[in-house]
Amino acid sequence: MKRLTLKRLFTTAFALLFSVALFAQENTLLWKISGNGLTKDSYLFGTLHMACAEDFKMEDKVKEVAQKAEAIAFEIDMANPENMTKVQEFMKPNLEFFKDFDPAKKKVIDSIMTSYQIPPAIFDQVAPAAVISILSMRSFACSDFKTVKMMENEIRNLPAVNGKPIAELETVEFQFNLLNNLFSPEDFYNYLTIEGGLEASTKKLVQAYFSENLKEIENLTLKSGYLSEEEQAKFLDERNHTWMEKMPNMMKEKAYLFAVGAGHLVGKNGMIELLKKQGYKLTPILD
Repeated sequence: MKRLTLKRLFTTAFALLFSVALFAQENTLLWKISGNGLTKDSYLFGTLHMACAEDFKMEDKVKEVAQKAEAIAFEIDMANPENMTKVQEFMKPNLEFFKDFDPAKKKVIDSIMTSYQIPPAIFDQVAPAAVISILSMRSFACSDFKTVKMMENEIRNLPAVNGKPIAELETVEFQFNLLNNLFSPEDFYNYLTIEGGLEASTKKLVQAYFSENLKEIENLTLKSGYLSEEEQAKFLDERNHTWMEKMPNMMKEKAYLFAVGAGHLVGKNGMIELLKKQGYKLTPILD
């Protein structure tokens, strides 16, 4: 495998962490949003932010919805050059990150990182958010990381999307600070020592996602256990509520396709339920 620069590894992997956590019972990741005074339908699509080229596919129903939409909204638009510049500003290392952490557990972390061809000294070079993003990307074990597909980029590059406005629900600053503040050394340890190993877990998740096997995805993700209940709420629920303050006005102005990490779709604080509570009709798009 050809060596990749740290910048390429991080910028390709950054959005990965904002991905699948749990799912609705209907066997689809794509939903139509209507009612509640809307004059045009909008759409909600749950993404797996990246995948190996050999695994990646985009369903025709997503392309059709992208054609209908007047605008696209992502969590953040990583294709925006301004965002890429901002990322570099938040990559400074936290030299106190492992202070007072269990030396035995740190040794395990170092060993596993070395097995992924990532030197443990990387923590002295970049922020923890960058490290865990790179580890997540490596867990996909792609045959060629230069051909990795990012769902948001593939949507953005559809001919039907060309020229349409691209909106963002968050900022790079927010996401980067969230990751840096959310993941503790103990979370790193739990993440790297997940039962069965990262690669096996990621492989199952990818297979479940692209077959839209929502029950299997839910089983895989809910049992990961490397985030506490409070951390999970900050990672998903609180952000969902913040987005709900923006989306209604956006949908009044234009027919949007909201493409966000699939973990944001469901649960009592998920986008599907929050939209329903505000009076919208959510219709699963199965074909």
